Amino acid sequence: MADGGGSVPVQGPVFDYAAFGWWYDRYRVAVLEPSLSAVEAMLDGLLRDTLSERDLARIRGPVGRVKSKPRVWRKLRKPGYAERIGAVDDIPDVIDDLLGVRLTCTNKRDIDVVREVVDGLSTIDDGRSELWLDPDSERDYLDEPRPSGYRGWHINLAVGGVRRPVTCELQVRTLLQDGWGELTHEDTYKKDGELPPLVEVLSRRLADLLATLDDIAEDLRDELDRLDQAVVDEAPSTRLKEPGEQGSRLEQRADATALLNARWRGLDRPVNLASLAWELQREYGAEITDDWFGSGTFKRLLHAAVPDGEITTGRHAYLLPASAAPSDALAEQTRAEDDDQAIPDAGGQENPVVPPIARALHRVDRTFPLLAHRDWVWLFDHLAEAWRRTGAQPPTDRLVRRLTQSTCDRSSAAGRPLAQRHVEPVVRDIVAESDGQPRSAEELSDNYASLIQRRLVELHVTGAGNRSSRAAVRRWIASA
Repeated sequence: MADGGGSVPVQGPVFDYAAFGWWYDRYRVAVLEPSLSAVEAMLDGLLRDTLSERDLARIRGPVGRVKSKPRVWRKLRKPGYAERIGAVDDIPDVIDDLLGVRLTCTNKRDIDVVREVVDGLSTIDDGRSELWLDPDSERDYLDEPRPSGYRGWHINLAVGGVRRPVTCELQVRTLLQDGWGELTHEDTYKKDGELPPLVEVLSRRLADLLATLDDIAEDLRDELDRLDQAVVDEAPSTRLKEPGEQGSRLEQRADATALLNARWRGLDRPVNLASLAWELQREYGAEITDDWFGSGTFKRLLHAAVPDGEITTGRHAYLLPASAAPSDALAEQTRAEDDDQAIPDAGGQENPVVPPIARALHRVDRTFPLLAHRDWVWLFDHLAEAWRRTGAQPPTDRLVRRLTQSTCDRSSAAGRPLAQRHVEPVVRDIVAESDGQPRSAEELSDNYASLIQRRLVELHVTGAGNRSSRAAVRRWIASA
């Protein structure tokens, strides 16, 4: 008997709406509504614990719903469901979207950020996790939209129930993709899985138009991110100050200094300087970038506010936590969440697992991909071939885009696609460290492994003397 108490008056391969309604009303109150509240709270906590303020500002939700009684009834009578349901107790095992939670993102890239966070959940009910995911349930409608034009990313989460886990469908969309759903009311006008011809044509046209706008918004996001990074690294042009402005600026500078100092002392992991500068702009307005309260650059303001703080010098600069000791606790915290099973390759041979220290780095830099070992080999093989065919090029953003697209295309054509969100940050790091000359797969993997080993030490994820952890990362990325 499913949670909800009592007995169902009608059992068997056929039950009527009254029997279904009797079960649904009790199951909703006893199981679905408490489970939805738990999923919303845990997902919100996961995002807040993992993401920067800057990333969180681009994500709205989670907002959940319990599937209504009429909509569940309509779904369970459809082919593919009806024959699998012999009694009302079977419904939760067959219909996996009784609960739904939606996250709405500003840009497509923010969907990738959410995917990286969700990817960090356990994939099994290990008895320790309150929330886990079903990796086989992923439905990616971003690159391959539904015939109606719908775009989004779906995956099933599971939350521990009173007697058994409860499944919840997570939907992640951009603002424009979500707007398409509101404008078309796709679910309302469906009949037997089909849309009226005119509605189908118009909804597809609208979806394609909004997809084009999403691409433009992504280009705008790239330029804004470049400007965010520029305000950290470059001195702004000066402007004349209005009378009386100087005193106000001095007071605000004192406030900003206190804010930065408190932020530094509260850090439990490194924070990207561009993200930190964004937080300050959100509080005081973009006009502070004119001269950063008289400091000229954000880095100078930060050095003045946090004279004892340590700032890294990599492609993306980070402010390190106040504690000078390497934060191996990050790796220990991650180790407790790890599945200790080795990752098998295509032939069934065991490969190096994702080391806890790599997961700890991923907590600091969400763009750092946690791939299976065989996928690292796959990535470097296709990147080497893409670079060989491209030839020597200046190490620019254009080369990064070209190599990323070619690597993704080649991996897809070879039967095991690599996600662009995983390939691009690797290519960007490698190109930034290169002279633009093609390299073999072995050289690429070795160079990238060395870069990650340096980053682990630079970001105080581990100490320079912790050779075993760094060696594990090299075996995971670069071993043959």
